[in-house]
Amino acid sequence: MMISNHSVHVLSLLLFVSFSFSYAHLRDITRKEIRSRSFDSGSLNIDIKANLSGYFSKVFAFGDSYTDTGNARLLGVLKSYVGGNLDYKLLGGRSSDGRMVVDFLCDSLNIPTLQPYKAISSNQFAINEISGVNFAIGGATSLSGDFFVNHKIGHTLMWKGIPFGFQTQIEWFNNFVTEIACKGKYEEECKAEIGKHLIWIGQIGVDDFVRVIGSSVSMRWLTDITINHISKILTTVLDSGGKFFVVQGLPPVGCFPLAKLLTPQSEKDEMGCSLVINRAVMAHNEVLKKTLEDFRIKHGAEITVSYADYFNAYKTIMGNLSRFGFSDGSRACCGVGGGLLNFNLHNLCGMAGTTVCGNPANHVQWDGLHLTEAMQKEITQLFLHGGFCKPSFYDIISRQRNLRT
Repeated sequence: MMISNHSVHVLSLLLFVSFSFSYAHLRDITRKEIRSRSFDSGSLNIDIKANLSGYFSKVFAFGDSYTDTGNARLLGVLKSYVGGNLDYKLLGGRSSDGRMVVDFLCDSLNIPTLQPYKAISSNQFAINEISGVNFAIGGATSLSGDFFVNHKIGHTLMWKGIPFGFQTQIEWFNNFVTEIACKGKYEEECKAEIGKHLIWIGQIGVDDFVRVIGSSVSMRWLTDITINHISKILTTVLDSGGKFFVVQGLPPVGCFPLAKLLTPQSEKDEMGCSLVINRAVMAHNEVLKKTLEDFRIKHGAEITVSYADYFNAYKTIMGNLSRFGFSDGSRACCGVGGGLLNFNLHNLCGMAGTTVCGNPANHVQWDGLHLTEAMQKEITQLFLHGGFCKPSFYDIISRQRNLRT
């Protein structure tokens, strides 16, 4: 059958209009310019802020002190923190002066900040009364209790005693699914419910990389057991129906005040960062990316797994401090000692004698190991809108939207 040129033009126009409408709906018709910046190291343009509201009504989060919104405090394992410096709306116990990446994520999704599991399990909230659950525990480790004792690892940092293992978070998740989320539901009904929500796995391993400085522990061995724990979390949630995952890589921990303090000068780079720690972190991130790709290949179109590149998001900001609104990228805002680091391993933020700087929003570093609210806000923007998640967050919400229609 012959098709006229007029018909071809009409069909092309319809396809163009259909595609444009679909794309505009995803990226939000009421677009908002948030920023456009040019950098010496290239060009990073963050032009469109999509309206993410309504795509995910719940988030389940895992991780360490970079993601914990109160579990460590409720468990009674925090030695020090500045709870009074936090936003009054937030539960105390965050390792920052305010909100963290997971909080800004919830803001972008237009859902309330996540309740820590220990608060939910003790009050037995119904699943429809919460916006998700945070299973992360500050100070969580991939190392066993016996390992701490046998290798005389004494860097418990701002936490009391031997820290909780990541296996605890898996057990908590399984208990939550059985006792709260899926109580009285059939298995397939439960999996369908879990499959609607976003699974956010914050960085896992930051604290351990610092703890083993100066010990005989192999960094590669530490990477292997850490990635194994991440794989267990992924597998556990996958088996329960999870479909949408974001997994954070590690930041350049070797550039944090704590790592700088513990690293001999001969093992530092020209920026004063720990070479051995940052090399280990980069190796960890490469293994993690390969592991996530293996999950994608194994499960195909069933799941979406995105890697959040914390290392390069952090470096991008550090290379352009003033353009992101920062004036100090190296000294801890909360600490003691002054100098280049304002950090003392034996007198951590919140302990007697420590003080909080008058302008936390100008600082990258909060307490020598964790980041300020201002820094975490910028990191979140780069994850969600700046191309530092692969696949992008837009790809994730597009997949989620397609499954709903």
